[in-house]
Amino acid sequence: MNTLDINLIRFVKHFRIGSFDTDYSGKVKMTSICNYLQEIAGMHAEALNWGINDLMKQDLSWVLSRLKIKVFKYPQWKDNLRIETWPTGIEGLFGNREFKIVNEEGTLLMIASSSWLIINIKSKRPVRPHEIIKNDEFENAEKLFEQSISKIKPIKLGKLRESIKVHYSDIDINQHVNNVKYIKWIIDSCPKDVLYNKEIEEMELNFLHEAKFGDQLIVNAQSKSENEMQFSIQNQKSNIENCRAILNWK
Repeated sequence: MNTLDINLIRFVKHFRIGSFDTDYSGKVKMTSICNYLQEIAGMHAEALNWGINDLMKQDLSWVLSRLKIKVFKYPQWKDNLRIETWPTGIEGLFGNREFKIVNEEGTLLMIASSSWLIINIKSKRPVRPHEIIKNDEFENAEKLFEQSISKIKPIKLGKLRESIKVHYSDIDINQHVNNVKYIKWIIDSCPKDVLYNKEIEEMELNFLHEAKFGDQLIVNAQSKSENEMQFSIQNQKSNIENCRAILNWK
């Protein structure tokens, strides 16, 4: 299933969950959900003439800066999902976007909120989105969380869980590690008993600095409570922090 329903303000795409998008239990993987969100965000931006191909003509590109996902129920292999997305305007340098995921029966499964930056590819500096986006068309759009996604406070480094070398398959069209790879590394670093006995109920991430092909990274984690873990991914050589995350389990 691969149908589209394009609207100026809201954009809908239907996804069918394949076996390659599920975990050992047959439930959809969080990384697969994040890939779906990334795909539909790009398609909607393209429909609005803000797509990555449009921006690259001006030496610009979108990069995801912040992401928050709330899970109510995990869908399963072969389930059909309806994902809806819409921009919610500009806050400072951020262009914000919401997502809603439901199943065929209309049951709400997940909601997500995201903040994006427009970056000059050559200088690596952010560009004010007002130069690209007409904010007045979206400033009154529905927001799914009571508060905007905030900057995660610095995380006290805990146990070193993983050492990772960035490979070719980790790199995306912006020539740096794709945001979903960080999510994969974070989840993979969690203890087996947590992964097999609990589910991620809420996940919040800040993407702070790009990582490149060949970089050596480390994943540090600490448990704040029985159901909350915090993570920091850093460059092993420079100590530059690439990503912070908070995972809440149920």
